[in-house]
Amino acid sequence: MPTFDFLPLPTHTPGTVRHLHVCRYGKAGARPKVYVQAGVHADELPANLAAHGLALTLGALEEEGRITGEIVVTPVANPVGLSQVILNDLQGRYHAGHGGNFNRGWPDVSAIVAERAAGRLGADRKANTELVRALTRDALDEQTPRGDYEVMRHTLARLACDADIMLDLHTDADAVMHLYLDPDDWPAAADLAGLLDAIAVIFARNSGDRPFDEAIRQPYLAAAATGAPLAVPMSVTVELRGEEDTGAKLTQRDVAALIAFLTLRGAIAGAAPTVPPFSGVAGPYEATDVLKAPVAGILVFEKQPGDAVAAGDVVARIVDPYVLRGATSTPIVARQSGRMLSRALGKLAWPGRQIAKVHGQTPLPHRTGALLYD
Repeated sequence: MPTFDFLPLPTHTPGTVRHLHVCRYGKAGARPKVYVQAGVHADELPANLAAHGLALTLGALEEEGRITGEIVVTPVANPVGLSQVILNDLQGRYHAGHGGNFNRGWPDVSAIVAERAAGRLGADRKANTELVRALTRDALDEQTPRGDYEVMRHTLARLACDADIMLDLHTDADAVMHLYLDPDDWPAAADLAGLLDAIAVIFARNSGDRPFDEAIRQPYLAAAATGAPLAVPMSVTVELRGEEDTGAKLTQRDVAALIAFLTLRGAIAGAAPTVPPFSGVAGPYEATDVLKAPVAGILVFEKQPGDAVAAGDVVARIVDPYVLRGATSTPIVARQSGRMLSRALGKLAWPGRQIAKVHGQTPLPHRTGALLYD
């Protein structure tokens, strides 16, 4: 039978109580261990729907005795952000207290793990992996987080730190399905991309500011830098289209794809599913062009998420309603050939606002340093 943990978070203000609801399936310690969470950005609600549907389906499969690995699901990974309803609008991307992005700056124990693993890693890949898992757990357990926000993040990191597969479910603004993963997991992760019908796969190992998927891999990568054989977790950010894509059919499709993937990877018993070929664009994060508005005005898009885009194409125009003579709009031109990943939901532009992303295969010269947009 599945087990459900209600992990209380420290009270932030008098009279408030929040908790993390953690759903566990299979046998603790079984392999592969899969960890799935949703809603780190608390306003990305289609992710929560997919995780909720996944948890319901796993419960039924548990009763049939089909869970062969250990699967842990946290359907609401950020109750702190989910409480931030301000002027009838859910503000779930940034912490209302300090303004930080909820998916940045996750706990980093990679230096500690690498130091403690030095001289202890041998030729046995399985033994090395178990050692790094234990060292990672220990390093996290030695931390002393304070407050609901820090305890929440520490708890999530601890749940995921020893998984073989970690799926962090998100959405973009107005977007198509796409994935962020380590370059070493490609093309092995083409099964996940194909099952989810992803339009794009983005390779990112150190994009800046430690998002959750990268933070989970870092201790293993640091230990593997010695050259010792080691299994690095498959740690993926899954962007389940856009924030407004909450349709029941979409959720059912996503849950079916995730169940098929977990079956294929041996966490669920059953016949191997047919994997559709990945037909999108796969390339490094440096090949993702983040388009920003140069002027203020009203956005009028000429390209839709998923459209093929060639460098030089006009993706959108910004109309200034105050201008009545001459050029009344400013074109926004793609610098990359590939597929349009996403675009802004709100249509008011201001200088510097990020309005769209186009992903290709060729790194762009201006995409260096910290690659994440806030």
